[in-house]
Amino acid sequence: MRRLKLARKASQRIEHGHVWVYKTEIVPELNADTCETALLVDERGRLLGSALLDGGSAIPVRLYSRREQAFDAQWLTGRLKVALEWRKRLIGNGSTGYRMVFSESDFLPGLVIDRFGDGVAIQLGMRNYKPFIHEIVDVLKAEVGEVSPLKSVAIEEDNERSLFVGEKIDSKVIYRLNSFEFEADLLEGPKTGAFLDQRENYVAAASWAERLGLEGRALDLYSSSGGFALHLSKVFDQVDAVDSSEAAIGRIKTNADRNGIGNVRAIEADVKQFLKGLAQAKRRYECVVVDPPAFAKQMRQKEEATRAYHDLNLRSLGAVAPSGLFVSCSCSRSISEEDLIAILREVSQESRKVLTLLEKRSQPADHRAVLTIPESNYLKCLIFSVSSSV
Repeated sequence: MRRLKLARKASQRIEHGHVWVYKTEIVPELNADTCETALLVDERGRLLGSALLDGGSAIPVRLYSRREQAFDAQWLTGRLKVALEWRKRLIGNGSTGYRMVFSESDFLPGLVIDRFGDGVAIQLGMRNYKPFIHEIVDVLKAEVGEVSPLKSVAIEEDNERSLFVGEKIDSKVIYRLNSFEFEADLLEGPKTGAFLDQRENYVAAASWAERLGLEGRALDLYSSSGGFALHLSKVFDQVDAVDSSEAAIGRIKTNADRNGIGNVRAIEADVKQFLKGLAQAKRRYECVVVDPPAFAKQMRQKEEATRAYHDLNLRSLGAVAPSGLFVSCSCSRSISEEDLIAILREVSQESRKVLTLLEKRSQPADHRAVLTIPESNYLKCLIFSVSSSV
C-alpha cells in the first residue's frame, strides 16, 4: 500500500480516535476513479493506520484499522462476524429488525447493513466493498439462515437500490419490532427500507404513558411507518398518525392492519398545517410525539435548523393536554442533546408550560455510538411530563 501523509489537523483527529479525512485535507487531490487502500502517516512519517480511499465519496479517506492491515476477504468477513456477534447479545427475541453493521462504529467504514426479517439491505458508501459483495452476502446468509433462509438482499450505491438476491416481489419483507409486525420495502422504503433506530424509544414512550395513567388520544407526528403510533395504541383509545407522504400513510395502514390494530388513524397532511388547524380548533392530545426528519445534515445549516425545531416544538407542545406526555426527537447530527434541551427550555418559557424531564434517550446499541466519533451518536429522544405554570 502507498503511504498518504496527513497534515497536522487531520492526523491529530485520527490520533484522537476519529476515522475520517476530508477532501480539503488531502494533497494531492484524489481523482473520481481512485478506489484503493493506503497507509496513513503523520507529518513525521509515523503510522496512523490503514484506510480506504474512494475519490468519489463525500468522505474519501476512512480508517479501517490502526495497524498496517490488508483489506481482503479474510479480514473483511472476520470484522463482519464480530459485528454480527455483537448484535446477538443485544437484540431480544421480539425483534428481527435491527442494524447489523454501522459503518465506522464497527470499523467497517462506509458499510451499513440492516436486517428486516428474512430481508437485508446493504448500503455501500465506499466502492472498496464491491469486489467482496459475494463474501459479505455469504456471511449474512449464514447469520439469517439460522432461523429461516435469507429471501432478499438489496444493495444501495450512489443513492440507487437494486436487488442482489431475490425477485422484485421479494423486496417487501416482514420484520418484527418489539413483537409488532412491520413491512419494509427494500427498494422503495425510507432509509434502507424502514427506520429502525427508534425501536427502544417506541417502548419507552408507551411505558411512560402507561406509568402516568394516561388515556384518551395520542398524536404521532412524522409517523413514517407508524412505529410510535402502533406502540401507543396499546395505551390510548385513539392514536392519530400524521405524515405528508402518501406512501407513509399506506405503510401506517398496512402495519396497523397486520397487527389487528383498529384505533390508529392515518392522516395525510403537512405537519405544520395540521398543527395550525389543531391550534385554531383548540384540540388537545394526552400524548404528542414529534419525530421529524433531519432539519440539518451539515453544521452550516444549524442556525436554520434551530429555528425550525423551535417552531415545530412550540406548535407541538401547544397540542398537549394538561398533565400530558410530550416526546421530542431529533436525528440531526449537528443538533446536540444540549442544543435540543436549550430549544425546549425556550419553548417551555414561551408557552408557559412546565416541562419535567422524565428521560433522555438515544439510539439503540445496535446503532453503536462511539465516543470518539461524535457523528455516530445522532439520535435524541427526550420524554417530558407537561403541566401548566402555577
